[in-house]
Amino acid sequence: MAVTLPLAARAEGAGSHASPRRGPCGKSVLIIEDNPDAAASIGELLELEGHLVHLAGSGLSGIEKARELVPDAVLCDIGLPDMDGFAVARALRRMEALRSTRLIALTGYASEGDLEQARAAGFDEHMTKPPRIPALLAAIATSGEALSGTGPGES
Repeated sequence: MAVTLPLAARAEGAGSHASPRRGPCGKSVLIIEDNPDAAASIGELLELEGHLVHLAGSGLSGIEKARELVPDAVLCDIGLPDMDGFAVARALRRMEALRSTRLIALTGYASEGDLEQARAAGFDEHMTKPPRIPALLAAIATSGEALSGTGPGES
């Protein structure tokens, strides 16, 4: 007995190294995250949505990559090994070229004090891990709006 899967045949024809599709709203996104699995998972999701993704595993390397790339959005963990994400955000906000870059804190730190620190450091958005995918995609697509706290249980 043979089972034919039409979508599987189409996927095979695309090749195993097909580049991610770029949507009309694709953004350049830098993910600053010291957990390689978390960074890769979020990065793959964003690539599937048409975004161009870059990864950095520490605060200092993230600042350097942001300076080089001038991304549309930066997703930054707060608990990084070399410096916290608040310091990263303050450093990025001091760079003229990155003034319009959307800074999104993506973290396990979710108290009201953490939200206030994120706002003071220059983050545009504060999201708790694991993020709600629609909220994450909307945060990347949005620019110039006030900081909000969005976690797994919030709407």
